[in-house]
Amino acid sequence: MAKIGLDTSKILTYSKNSLFPILVIWVFFVYFFCISGFSEEFYHSVHLFFLVTSVLAILLPFFFKIPSLTMSSSVILICYLIINSMRYTYGEDYMFSSSYNIWCMLIFPNLLLAYACFPYNRPYRYWSWFYIFVLAQTAVIEKLQNQNIDADSYYFYKHIGMFNYPALCIAGFCLISLIIHQIVKGRILGAANLISSIGVFTGILLSDDLYAFSLFFLAAMLINLISAVYYAYYITYKDEELGISNVKSFMLDAEKKYPLKYSVALMYIDEYERLVKRFGKAKIKVLKKMFLTRIRKVRPSVLIYNYKADALILVFKNINAAEGFDIAEDIRRAIAKSIFIFNENNRVQLTVSLCISEFRRSDAGAMGVLSRTEENLKKACQFTRNITVKA
Repeated sequence: MAKIGLDTSKILTYSKNSLFPILVIWVFFVYFFCISGFSEEFYHSVHLFFLVTSVLAILLPFFFKIPSLTMSSSVILICYLIINSMRYTYGEDYMFSSSYNIWCMLIFPNLLLAYACFPYNRPYRYWSWFYIFVLAQTAVIEKLQNQNIDADSYYFYKHIGMFNYPALCIAGFCLISLIIHQIVKGRILGAANLISSIGVFTGILLSDDLYAFSLFFLAAMLINLISAVYYAYYITYKDEELGISNVKSFMLDAEKKYPLKYSVALMYIDEYERLVKRFGKAKIKVLKKMFLTRIRKVRPSVLIYNYKADALILVFKNINAAEGFDIAEDIRRAIAKSIFIFNENNRVQLTVSLCISEFRRSDAGAMGVLSRTEENLKKACQFTRNITVKA
């Protein structure tokens, strides 16, 4: 039996996506606290580099349709500009202005929303709604700033660093939420949003030092920029949800890495639409992860690629179709015998159908053998399910 739930053994594996952003922020910490010395010239260089990085960190995710990083970078830039305007308006007393303190309370919920509300490839109309939401906040802050409201009436005069107590509590809650989510899910974008938020937190906490403020906001923006480039490359060839390569990677590997003799098995989940209606797509993705475990137990050397929502590609190197058929049949039986447990009231046995075909010299590359396999599997599944066939 297989129980659907948190796989604690993979927490460290998931967290590897955080290592590079952590390295970037750590370099900035070490540089600021151990190496750097303030100079007016270097501050202006950091300021200019931040603005250039900001433009790239907003435009590149926009081009690659990674809205969470576009939104996050926009919020960071707006925060940077607003706090600098507060310093210009109020001088050293900026930390007691109502507009500064209210914005400190809004920045981290905005960063949290930027990640939580914008999964990959969200339609552009949602992007505009978020911008309207953030710009409405800045309009309110500008109104308060022009009226010069005394911050003491808002209980904002008690600070830790440059944070008032309410802002510090809100920031702590948002950061803890991002940390927990990253430990459980281990997403690339989650790591970027978490570590860049820590950079923003440090920049605001030390914002009485203009150089520290600019330096750590630069770190946050640089993390977003690098993460956008890496994520765009990663999802071209990988499925982040399942942690396996996708069909584009299959085509590339077949061209460059496969021997002349190999077999391809296409595996469909039977009754997929009915399962989605019953359990939802999120649970079905967890099921596919369980399938991967079952497949690798039967054949550890198998290469697995995600093909469609209801299909996986299995590749057996140096194995002909007859030998591959026996392996595919063992995989089908192993999955059919498994009991998947969602909760005490939901135990389900699932079946899959497979078709295997050997690569032929007459095939038009890997796509030729895959197309033939899929066509034969669709024909077979018109009459029955839970089968293994050979094309």
